[in-house]
Amino acid sequence: MRLVVVSDTHGLHDRMPPIPDGDVLVHAGDLTVTGTLAQAREALQWLADLPHRHKILIAGNHDVLFERDADAAEALVPPNVIYLRDRGVVLDGIRCWGSPWQPEFFQWAFNLPRGEPLARVWAKIPDDTQVLVTHGPPNGTLDRVLVGRGGHEGCADLRRRIAELRDLRLHAFGHIHEGYGSTTIDGCQFVNASINTVGYEPVNPPVVADV
Repeated sequence: MRLVVVSDTHGLHDRMPPIPDGDVLVHAGDLTVTGTLAQAREALQWLADLPHRHKILIAGNHDVLFERDADAAEALVPPNVIYLRDRGVVLDGIRCWGSPWQPEFFQWAFNLPRGEPLARVWAKIPDDTQVLVTHGPPNGTLDRVLVGRGGHEGCADLRRRIAELRDLRLHAFGHIHEGYGSTTIDGCQFVNASINTVGYEPVNPPVVADV
């Protein structure tokens, strides 16, 4: 299965590099800028119009409508887009799971304190998950912030849960724009697919991963 991963499009999808063909288009959150109804409607229509056979979407910290008025937001999701909020889907035999949560970050959406609250969320990830989509990265992997105080902003509890997932082949995320890229650790490919740079320039191309 060929997956094409994007994240952090922030409403700038019409300016991003071309999207390659693939079996599954994965959007790892921050579809919008400030999460208004109008922004969500426009971005979701763009997603629906993409030609990929399957499309997976999770929300990100900028997608505030999906947390504050989940019913209204989810009613906008087109029928050919699979929205995952702490749930899974099996596509062509591949077991996928999606979750929007991340450590507290500037008081936007889907924020939880580090420690037990996030650990409870990650405990829901099934042990046999093969493709994991979260908005934020695990601590220490494609999560380094270069502005402000700097350092690694990923979630340590997510990292610990991932270490327990023996079937995991791909972990797709975004959130930390500076972390864009891909790396493989112990047979699992980690992808930070943030399309936008720190200055919100949508220049990073989608990342292709085969599972």
